Amino acid sequence: MSARSWLTASAFTVAAVTLAGCAQLAPEPSAAPVAEAAKWSYDGESGPASWGAVDSSFEACAAGTAQSPIDLPLTVPVTTTSIDLAVEAVDGDVFDSGHAVEVETDGEGETLTFAGDEFSLQQMHAHVPSEHTVGGQPAAAELHLVHKDVDGNLLVLGILVSEGEASEALVPFIEAATHPADKDEVVLDVAGVLPASLENYEYSGSLTTPPCTEGVQWVVLSTPISMSAEQIDTLEEVHRHNARPTQPLGGRTVVGGTGEVENEG
Repeated sequence: MSARSWLTASAFTVAAVTLAGCAQLAPEPSAAPVAEAAKWSYDGESGPASWGAVDSSFEACAAGTAQSPIDLPLTVPVTTTSIDLAVEAVDGDVFDSGHAVEVETDGEGETLTFAGDEFSLQQMHAHVPSEHTVGGQPAAAELHLVHKDVDGNLLVLGILVSEGEASEALVPFIEAATHPADKDEVVLDVAGVLPASLENYEYSGSLTTPPCTEGVQWVVLSTPISMSAEQIDTLEEVHRHNARPTQPLGGRTVVGGTGEVENEG
């Protein structure tokens, strides 16, 4: 999952407040430049197997015991929880992070309630093929809808994708993916993106990209949505095989859940 931009955004927000309060102490223009972000990738020497060594802040990628993605069971465990989705069309800015094309929202338009806590949609991006597997088999692709609550806790709604009919709801995103710099904003019909059933797998995991921070709640819908081969190929051409391999489940438990959608227009 590529929720990294939201942790990064939070860090930028804190930095901005600090600088505003200490404006009179701002350094001279000749001060040393800020170091560039550590470079990581999905293959080669900076690929997933080496993420933990790329930068000291990526230690969890190698040492973490609750990492994502994971291999999910063929059948959903008995339902024990339920999510509630209040959805409407969402306006979002499109940009390419270097690892995926993302739609960044203003945090309004879609909320997900999990265990009594309300999370708002922050961004959506895609992985080709899927990062989560089911019974050892990947799906053609996987969408990640990254949510955050008022305390900054993250919940990612994973939607598996199978090849079939084209998704009309995802047309704006697919078109923007080819030239993200040329299309600053899209309107995303979240209700149209969701599958008919919200039956899901739930477990506690991590970001699927560096810094692989743990404590992320995952809700992966068990019913896939359909995208055409052309739509999937378009995403793959932009970022080929941007999927982290599955990680050990360890002592964690995957539980089953269901949900309801309230379409607010």
